[in-house]
Amino acid sequence: MKSRDLGVYVAAGLLAGAVIAWSATRVAKTATPPASVPAETAATSAPAAPAESLESVPRISQADFSKRMERGEIVVIDVRDAADYTAAHIPGAMHIPLSFIQGELPYLPRGKPIVTYCT
Repeated sequence: MKSRDLGVYVAAGLLAGAVIAWSATRVAKTATPPASVPAETAATSAPAAPAESLESVPRISQADFSKRMERGEIVVIDVRDAADYTAAHIPGAMHIPLSFIQGELPYLPRGKPIVTYCT
Protein backbone atom coordinates (compact mmCIF):
# COMPACT_ATOMS: atom_id res chain seq x y z
CA MET A 1 0.00 0.00 0.00
CA LYS A 2 1.34 3.44 -0.86
CA SER A 3 1.80 5.90 1.96
CA ARG A 4 -0.57 8.31 0.17
CA ASP A 5 -3.29 5.65 0.22
CA LEU A 6 -2.75 5.07 3.94
CA GLY A 7 -3.16 8.80 4.55
CA VAL A 8 -6.47 8.77 2.68
CA TYR A 9 -7.73 5.82 4.75
CA VAL A 10 -6.67 7.46 8.01
CA ALA A 11 -8.34 10.75 7.03
CA ALA A 12 -11.51 8.91 6.00
CA GLY A 13 -11.57 7.03 9.29
CA LEU A 14 -11.18 10.22 11.31
CA LEU A 15 -13.96 11.90 9.34
CA ALA A 16 -16.23 8.88 9.82
CA GLY A 17 -15.48 9.02 13.55
CA ALA A 18 -16.38 12.70 13.62
CA VAL A 19 -19.68 11.97 11.85
CA ILE A 20 -20.48 9.22 14.34
CA ALA A 21 -19.67 11.52 17.26
CA TRP A 22 -21.78 14.28 15.73
CA SER A 23 -24.71 11.95 15.15
CA ALA A 24 -24.50 10.66 18.72
CA THR A 25 -24.64 14.24 19.96
CA ARG A 26 -27.67 14.97 17.76
CA VAL A 27 -29.44 11.86 19.04
CA ALA A 28 -28.73 12.88 22.63
CA LYS A 29 -30.38 16.24 21.98
CA THR A 30 -33.43 14.90 20.12
CA ALA A 31 -34.26 11.51 21.62
CA THR A 32 -33.68 9.19 24.53
CA PRO A 33 -33.13 5.49 24.00
CA PRO A 34 -36.04 3.16 24.73
CA ALA A 35 -35.92 1.31 28.04
CA SER A 36 -35.32 -1.98 26.20
CA VAL A 37 -31.97 -0.82 24.75
CA PRO A 38 -29.05 -2.57 26.46
CA ALA A 39 -26.71 -0.30 28.44
CA GLU A 40 -23.80 -0.82 26.06
CA THR A 41 -25.79 0.56 23.13
CA ALA A 42 -27.46 3.31 25.15
CA ALA A 43 -24.12 5.13 24.92
CA THR A 44 -25.49 6.81 21.81
CA SER A 45 -27.61 8.99 24.08
CA ALA A 46 -24.65 10.25 26.07
CA PRO A 47 -22.83 13.38 24.95
CA ALA A 48 -20.05 12.39 22.58
CA ALA A 49 -16.42 13.18 23.22
CA PRO A 50 -14.39 15.12 20.66
CA ALA A 51 -13.76 13.21 17.42
CA GLU A 52 -10.03 13.07 18.26
CA SER A 53 -10.84 10.49 20.96
CA LEU A 54 -11.99 7.58 18.81
CA GLU A 55 -12.05 5.25 21.81
CA SER A 56 -15.08 7.16 23.08
CA VAL A 57 -17.11 6.75 19.88
CA PRO A 58 -20.11 4.53 20.64
CA ARG A 59 -19.86 1.04 19.15
CA ILE A 60 -22.57 -1.51 18.39
CA SER A 61 -22.21 -5.28 18.14
CA GLN A 62 -23.17 -7.05 14.94
CA ALA A 63 -25.95 -8.96 16.71
CA ASP A 64 -27.43 -5.80 18.23
CA PHE A 65 -27.04 -4.01 14.91
CA SER A 66 -29.00 -6.74 13.10
CA LYS A 67 -31.83 -6.68 15.64
CA ARG A 68 -32.11 -2.90 15.68
CA MET A 69 -31.90 -2.70 11.87
CA GLU A 70 -34.75 -5.22 11.50
CA ARG A 71 -36.89 -3.19 13.93
CA GLY A 72 -36.11 0.05 12.09
CA GLU A 73 -34.57 1.60 15.21
CA ILE A 74 -31.40 2.87 13.52
CA VAL A 75 -30.37 4.69 10.35
CA VAL A 76 -27.51 3.08 8.44
CA ILE A 77 -25.22 5.13 6.21
CA ASP A 78 -22.66 3.56 3.87
CA VAL A 79 -19.88 6.14 3.37
CA ARG A 80 -17.89 4.12 0.84
CA ASP A 81 -17.46 5.19 -2.78
CA ALA A 82 -20.06 4.35 -5.42
CA ALA A 83 -18.16 1.36 -6.83
CA ASP A 84 -17.92 -0.35 -3.43
CA TYR A 85 -21.55 0.44 -2.61
CA THR A 86 -22.71 -0.95 -5.96
CA ALA A 87 -20.64 -4.11 -5.51
CA ALA A 88 -22.23 -4.91 -2.14
CA HIS A 89 -23.96 -3.08 0.68
CA ILE A 90 -26.25 -3.62 3.64
CA PRO A 91 -29.85 -3.66 2.36
CA GLY A 92 -31.63 -0.51 3.47
CA ALA A 93 -28.44 1.47 4.01
CA MET A 94 -28.35 5.05 2.75
CA HIS A 95 -25.43 5.74 0.44
CA ILE A 96 -23.64 9.00 1.16
CA PRO A 97 -20.00 8.93 0.04
CA LEU A 98 -17.62 10.27 2.67
CA SER A 99 -16.65 13.17 0.41
CA PHE A 100 -20.30 14.37 0.46
CA ILE A 101 -21.23 13.66 4.08
CA GLN A 102 -20.60 17.16 5.42
CA GLY A 103 -23.01 18.70 2.89
CA GLU A 104 -25.66 16.12 3.75
CA LEU A 105 -25.60 16.56 7.55
CA PRO A 106 -28.63 18.91 7.64
CA TYR A 107 -30.69 16.33 5.72
CA LEU A 108 -29.92 13.25 7.82
CA PRO A 109 -32.82 11.68 9.70
CA ARG A 110 -33.23 12.78 13.30
CA GLY A 111 -34.54 10.94 16.32
CA LYS A 112 -32.72 7.65 15.63
CA PRO A 113 -29.11 6.64 16.19
CA ILE A 114 -27.05 6.77 12.99
CA VAL A 115 -24.66 3.92 12.24
CA THR A 116 -22.02 4.60 9.61
CA TYR A 117 -19.77 2.08 8.00
CA CYS A 118 -16.88 2.08 5.58
CA THR A 119 -14.33 -0.33 4.16
